[in-house]
Amino acid sequence: MSLQTIIEELLAATGASRATIRLDRPGEDFPVAAEALAPGIRSIAGDLSFGIRSSGTVGHLEREQQILVQPDIMGVKPAPSPELLERYGTRSQMLAPLVRDGRLFGIVSVHYNVGPREWTADEVAVLERAVERIHAELGAA
Repeated sequence: MSLQTIIEELLAATGASRATIRLDRPGEDFPVAAEALAPGIRSIAGDLSFGIRSSGTVGHLEREQQILVQPDIMGVKPAPSPELLERYGTRSQMLAPLVRDGRLFGIVSVHYNVGPREWTADEVAVLERAVERIHAELGAA
């Protein structure tokens, strides 16, 4: 199993626009380690021009260490990075923290670009299972 396989399966199971795995690395601010995209959606992999660590959603994930589900991210708190919204058009998202020894070391994101979207309990469960598989893949369980 690979991170890329996990993220592609997550995208397919949720019908999202984009799914990513970001892993914190020394000197880098949660770069994309794996990404899957629906047709016509822009990749964010390799875009390090804005720091996501300063976004409200990352701070929330660090504090709460649980999945954040946002059916409509326009005007909500915690808010994603405005630069991310402008460039990539996300409108709805689920974010899951990857935590080791009480510290956030990664983020699994599922984005939907077309408009607001309610995420089902089954889709949240799919994300939870993906997080478990990522932990196993990384030896961080």
